[in-house]
Amino acid sequence: MRLNPKTKGKVMKLRIGIILTAVACLFAAAPAKAVIVNIGVGDRPYYVHGPGYWAGPRYYVWAPGHWGWRHHHRVWVHGYYRVR
Repeated sequence: MRLNPKTKGKVMKLRIGIILTAVACLFAAAPAKAVIVNIGVGDRPYYVHGPGYWAGPRYYVWAPGHWGWRHHHRVWVHGYYRVR
């Protein structure tokens, strides 16, 4: 069975398309194995000005976080800056 030149071109394009799709799928699957790990410790995200800072005439100091009671449950109360 012989194929005419038009049909040969279509078959070749189809084969190339299938091969390129398979190769693209192989490369696309590689980044899916990446793992990102973030570790946060304590109140650090809230502690941005250091142990204290001036804001106008007032001096603010860091009050560290602590465990407290809220509605009969122990909860973590985040640290905050308060006027000294």
